[in-house]
Amino acid sequence: MNDDLQVESVGDRLEGKTVALCVTGGIASVESVKLIRHFRREGAEVNVFATPEALKFIGKAALEWAAAKPVITELSGLAEHICTQDIVVIAPATINTVNAIAAGIAGNVVTTLVASALGQKTPVLIAATGHHSLYENPIFQRNLKELPKVAPAITFIPPKMEEGKAKLPELKQIVEASIASF
Repeated sequence: MNDDLQVESVGDRLEGKTVALCVTGGIASVESVKLIRHFRREGAEVNVFATPEALKFIGKAALEWAAAKPVITELSGLAEHICTQDIVVIAPATINTVNAIAAGIAGNVVTTLVASALGQKTPVLIAATGHHSLYENPIFQRNLKELPKVAPAITFIPPKMEEGKAKLPELKQIVEASIASF
């Protein structure tokens, strides 16, 4: 592997584990490159699934560089949407993505992967972000509370509430929550 794609190990707590990092639209997706590298530093292999909306905020090439592999952006005949990873992490997750998952909609690479993961009882961690008005939407709030009851494999990682927004939690917090799920 090209030296530029290597990461310095800080631990092996995710050695032998594969993380599906799902990136959805929103400005918080610019943190995805750093998050991928954090997972890799703990020994994880990272497969990135990105929605078209996410790619409006973060470039596909940056995600590929961070993961050292191609990014999955659409459904194809290769069945990438069938979950083979040990854990699915959606960070950032938009209100649209969470509500689609709650409704059982498998309309893009992320929601289809999650549908497969839930069918296999693979852990799904969700870091939902958005403007305060979107985050406090009563339908979304209901889904935050009810979704883990319907699908116990789902865990929500609470956001940082700052500047009138539900922001992505600290990246290390997302990694630690992922490690704890094993």
